[in-house]
Amino acid sequence: MKLFPITTVSLPPGEKLLTSNQRNHWRTRARITRDLRTATAWAAKGHGRISGPVRITAVVHPKTNRRFDPHNYQPSVKAMIDGLVDAGLLPDDNSEVLTEVAFVAGEKNPAGWQIELRIEEAAR
Repeated sequence: MKLFPITTVSLPPGEKLLTSNQRNHWRTRARITRDLRTATAWAAKGHGRISGPVRITAVVHPKTNRRFDPHNYQPSVKAMIDGLVDAGLLPDDNSEVLTEVAFVAGEKNPAGWQIELRIEEAAR
């Protein structure tokens, strides 16, 4: 499958993120989810509209050199993808529009943890 890069949407470093390992109170989790969704929607404004199908690669930039599992940030990435839909960048996040979500470790970012969503067109 040949992929064509379309755009990249990222949040500023140090944004509060969710991981699969956290055991937050439901209200705290809901607030962070809402904030991630809203911040991503604002970051995606002006990127146009993508009809799909697309593939998203979530690049997780750590604050330190310690080992970590990029896929543990799935709750944050899900909220960010919902923000892309809220902004109108993607029409929906169903399997016909969003065919794949991959997680990779990015370079160290001393300013704080950061997630960057690389959106690529998937071949039809």
